[in-house]
Amino acid sequence: MNTIPKVTFCLSDVDVSDATSIAQNVEVPAMQNGPLYRVMFPLSETMTEAQKSEVTRWYAEMLENAFQDRWEIFLKASSTDGTPVGFCGWTIIERDPKPVEVDKGQTDKQPEKEKKKRANWMPETIDIDGWINLSKALRVERNRVLKDLDNICRLTFMAVDPKYQRQGIGSAMMQRICEETDQHGRCTYVLAAPEGVDLYAKFGFEIVGRVETPQGAITSMLRQARK
Repeated sequence: MNTIPKVTFCLSDVDVSDATSIAQNVEVPAMQNGPLYRVMFPLSETMTEAQKSEVTRWYAEMLENAFQDRWEIFLKASSTDGTPVGFCGWTIIERDPKPVEVDKGQTDKQPEKEKKKRANWMPETIDIDGWINLSKALRVERNRVLKDLDNICRLTFMAVDPKYQRQGIGSAMMQRICEETDQHGRCTYVLAAPEGVDLYAKFGFEIVGRVETPQGAITSMLRQARK
């Protein structure tokens, strides 16, 4: 009988330098069985190690870009040795001409060394048409739900290393997000992979739609603002 390794973890903000370790240890392993990844990489089960490494590098560079842009808030869960075991991200949508930038004591101007953009290439194994078509469908569903709402928290990332799932890491990250959104009276929206639906339901999200894919459904879920 296999036992799940126990982990002691803490939550903290991410740094740009965390991108590679989060991609390797959390983001890619956690999403490999999900509909989005399988649509993007339909031949994932027959990838060579070199191809798998290329995909991970691509995700790492996209995360690095996201961390540099600072328009989203990111949180990581780390084990006692500093290895990331969980990761989440969210952005705030307000119907205002001026975008809401995340302010964590950082200046509005990015340091010169962080301005370099990467991930302007695609892994050879990606199904670009499949990715584009699914992205369009997800955007249509998101706009349908959010079009008449204001002051929204939209979850963009939520992943836990498969080796450490069901140990409260996802719940701890969700608790942090919900506390912040409740403080500001925001509703919260997510397009959930199948394995995430129960977690979101536990925190008061309701199913408001689905996007069907050849690899399973992605569930549209909304948590109403708490007064």
